[in-house]
Amino acid sequence: MKKTIIILLAVLVLGTVLSSCDQLMQWQGNAIIKGLAKYFDKGANQNGGIRITLLSATIIIKPNQVPLDVAPLVKVTSSNGRFSFNGIAPGSYIVVAEDPSGEYQPANLYVTVAANGEVTTEDLVLTKAIQHVVIFRDSSGEWNETTAIGDILADEVGMTEGSGANQFEYKSSAEMAGYTPNLGDLIIIGGDQTTSFYNTYTVNKAVFDNFVDGGGTMFWIACDGGWQAGDFTSTLPGGVTWRDRYENYNDIVYFEHPITRNFPEQLYGNYASHGGFDNLDSLPLTNLMVYVKEASGLLPTYIEYRTGSGKVLASTAPLEYYVANGPTDKPDGFSTSYRDLFKLMLARSIKYIMGLPVSEDVPPSAEAMGLKALPAQRMSH
Repeated sequence: MKKTIIILLAVLVLGTVLSSCDQLMQWQGNAIIKGLAKYFDKGANQNGGIRITLLSATIIIKPNQVPLDVAPLVKVTSSNGRFSFNGIAPGSYIVVAEDPSGEYQPANLYVTVAANGEVTTEDLVLTKAIQHVVIFRDSSGEWNETTAIGDILADEVGMTEGSGANQFEYKSSAEMAGYTPNLGDLIIIGGDQTTSFYNTYTVNKAVFDNFVDGGGTMFWIACDGGWQAGDFTSTLPGGVTWRDRYENYNDIVYFEHPITRNFPEQLYGNYASHGGFDNLDSLPLTNLMVYVKEASGLLPTYIEYRTGSGKVLASTAPLEYYVANGPTDKPDGFSTSYRDLFKLMLARSIKYIMGLPVSEDVPPSAEAMGLKALPAQRMSH
């Protein structure tokens, strides 16, 4: 795979909507945001030159607005990894740390600072760039869409199937016991697995926990209670749990991140989420970001966090299901169906967690272009 610096900032910046007056007000003030960025495997004085970018998360993107190109605030860390943004306005911000060489994945976090306030962020830890993808799923799982993730990796990322660099491979739960992950691997846990699959994961969870703690990356599609009637009762890396609850409506929390960029304010689907992450406040997680939450239960349904030196992306939405199924209704002001928005979320998630460019475009659905789409199947339990 080519060494690719994540284009998180470029994607965010191109769509930030501010008037010329607002642009000035966004950055002027007496607040300070400072912190430390570092490589997960380097010494204390080997963290210079990391690019730190500050983006406003105060303005909510609405459909049909014309974006303006707004320059972010950019700093470069000193040798000890320190950075500071002085004289900024109060508000909420996304802070992003990038390795200019692209050999490490970026890190980001969400922070709010008050007027005349000073905030020291959690440490931003850059981990090894993804070179290989391992997808754990049993053949009966993933809503029978067992190639959904592999198809995205092949068609949109350009990877081939295999065990080497720039390749992806499938593994079953039976292979967990003998599996030794490598830093530079992305481990994906497919959704809608059987209870037997989840129990096998639990037996071997120390392998995955240690992988993340040591600087590894996981994408957990934490969606049980589907067609396979699976029940996961253990924990994700870092001790994260979720409680079961079907929600038809999910709310986007903010609109500046590549995964949810230019999305509608709310997503709808027949059981759009299968649970809410319920113990985040009690865990020593860092860089926690909530992208989507339940509309009524209000618990997060799509999160990113760091535990140890590694990071986890986790969603309780049946993302693979929506590759071919789901409602063809469209949100107001959009020509893209809810089904295809969830499918787009899956593709964006994979690209984002791999540190690849993520387009801000939300393509119209086939129906809106006068093309014949695949028939949808109703989810049942």
